Amino acid sequence: MRKTLGIIGAVLTCPRLLAIALGLIVGAAAAVAQEGGVETMGYVLGDTAAPVAIIEFGDFACSACAGFWRDTWPKVRTELIETGRVVWRHIPFVVGFRRGKEAANAGECAGEQDGFWPMHELLFETQEEWTDARHPEDVFRRLAGEARLDVETFDACYRDNRGGDRTKAANRIARRGRIRATPTFFINRRPVVGAVPYELLLELVVEAERGGSSPPPAP
Repeated sequence: MRKTLGIIGAVLTCPRLLAIALGLIVGAAAAVAQEGGVETMGYVLGDTAAPVAIIEFGDFACSACAGFWRDTWPKVRTELIETGRVVWRHIPFVVGFRRGKEAANAGECAGEQDGFWPMHELLFETQEEWTDARHPEDVFRRLAGEARLDVETFDACYRDNRGGDRTKAANRIARRGRIRATPTFFINRRPVVGAVPYELLLELVVEAERGGSSPPPAP
């Protein structure tokens, strides 16, 4: 409890953190960890034998998620994922931001062609463009081409909303886990909420490597 209060106090005094309140959302961690199928949802990047597994619930239309992608993700990818220390699982879901549902569908349709991660990069890079677009599908179609996807196949998937069921399943798990903010991470089942800076994320990864939190089922 003392450790939890210390973390909450750090949040209140540190404007760089959106939130990190481990003791307040243990129930959410348990709900997500126990939810069947979580380990098969979303898209994985990295070595599945890595000692630390991070699950991210993110909304492509979330500005904080885009901030994390811009400020923290490059170092996470090169220093944690590509070095084999962390395996990352991104589960797209929809909180309610403008165009979030459409962007999730675009990400899922890219995933059908094994192109989720290139689309993940492009969606965050162009977030303001497609969020404000009258016809975001035109932007997504261009991004599909940039990601070297079969654009006609992507279009058919997008029109049919084939990613919709996967997004709904992710949203059901998020509701049961009381996940209301994005991004939300689970670091070996430890919940962390907000676009945390790399230095803090690294500290939590090191703690997980030392056995500070139990690993989830293998992705």
